[in-house]
Amino acid sequence: MKLIQFVIICVLVFSCNNSKETAEKIEIPEDKTFSKLTSLIDGYAKNTLQKGNINPIALAVYKDGKTYQNYYGEIENGKKNRPNDSSLYEIASITKTFTGALTSKAVLSGVISLDDDIRKYLGDDYKNLEFEGQPITIKHLLTHSLGLESKTTKGLQTYYNLLKNGDENAEYTIQNLLEDLQNVEVVNKPGTKFMYNNIGPEILAYILEKVNKKSFKAQIKELFSELEMNNTFLNESEKFKANLVKGNRDGKPAMTDYCPIYGAAGGAISTLPDMAKYMQYLIENKNKPWVKEASRSLFIDKEEDENIGYLWQNIGVGEEEGYYYSKTGTSKGIQSGLLVCPDSNYGVVVIINNVSDAAFNDWANLFFTEIEVDLIKYPKLNLASKLKHSFLRNSENTFKEFRELKTDTAKYFINLRSLNNYGYQLLNENKQKKAVDFFMHLTKEYPENANFYDSLGEAYFITEDYDNALNSYKKSLVLDHENENAKKYINKIEELILEKS
Repeated sequence: MKLIQFVIICVLVFSCNNSKETAEKIEIPEDKTFSKLTSLIDGYAKNTLQKGNINPIALAVYKDGKTYQNYYGEIENGKKNRPNDSSLYEIASITKTFTGALTSKAVLSGVISLDDDIRKYLGDDYKNLEFEGQPITIKHLLTHSLGLESKTTKGLQTYYNLLKNGDENAEYTIQNLLEDLQNVEVVNKPGTKFMYNNIGPEILAYILEKVNKKSFKAQIKELFSELEMNNTFLNESEKFKANLVKGNRDGKPAMTDYCPIYGAAGGAISTLPDMAKYMQYLIENKNKPWVKEASRSLFIDKEEDENIGYLWQNIGVGEEEGYYYSKTGTSKGIQSGLLVCPDSNYGVVVIINNVSDAAFNDWANLFFTEIEVDLIKYPKLNLASKLKHSFLRNSENTFKEFRELKTDTAKYFINLRSLNNYGYQLLNENKQKKAVDFFMHLTKEYPENANFYDSLGEAYFITEDYDNALNSYKKSLVLDHENENAKKYINKIEELILEKS
């Protein structure tokens, strides 16, 4: 599943694992196996912390009726302030999914329709909110496909600029937004082009107040009560400031987000236990009418590679895991993500307090390359992780055991991408000789794998062993004639060798 631009893409980037490795349904004692799985997850989180880009991590997983959650690291280095069940996080755009949930309830009750022209609720002063006869509808608000020229209004952008410059007294209300909407320009046919924005959810909140005759905040509070999320709040960061986890951006403490209007696009704060409850509710109540409606796809933009539902994103069907949907949130200093795979009965929540590029990459790798892969394969356990835990102590014995255990396909699976990533982790940690040793073992175990030879070539290249690097890249190219990276490095190495001769 591609990460949101995530963003997301966030983007970006990553996806529900569509691995073609076949999962067999094997009966393994679940009580012991689940604890082994969570032990592996603990190892992934601790290894991620050791990279130095993230501190701390809060994560929760759900699989087949079992939930596990844990905290790692300190909120502030050296202060021993480990996060706990009372720690509150800005979940930013994950808030949009609550707005989507309320909208799905309204659609099912018949008080609004997905195809309603939003001017039905805004009034007659918005003749500009259409393009070639196509008006903006409720569905377009839910799918970031309004067709507007800009993802924000001029007034809202001015508000953001004032906040950026330290003016905490700046205000932007629903009346300001309604006035701004009279002057926006629709430049694309609504429903044809994805453009991520915060305007749509706020308009939805206004419409929900009108049709339900109740404040948006009261409606959200009722939803939180239904979900038993008793420690999740909307636009109350200042009230709960003492428990709010501090975020970081560009190596500096980040400001708290102040969400204007209703906060429908990103104003919620929540604890890890509450986010775990939300994840569990969506999976265990996947056939409940409003959950089914809220999680279904409404719009696909192939150009942007976006599949959108009721403000959920990255909706799709994986080869192994089946139907999935997700949402990420990026505040000024907190990165969060929630993934739900109802067909395979698993979910993941991972929250960190750093939004640097390096932190995001580590977060995404932990989320999608490590944790999610193991949940997809459960009750099989990841043999690659077992190998990584003992490799540095004794590489020969580790691979001897690996060779013996990999035949036990009833208990173990092997994630080749995870193995390859570990080799690069060693390189990034300046353990070049260990990386070379690791990739050499991989090529012996998988002599037909072109990517492992390519990686071994890179490890040799970094250590300036150009002869072995050249041989490795050539072997990779023999196995994969389309390997452009190998071709590039072969030319580069041959030029270096020629210069030295």
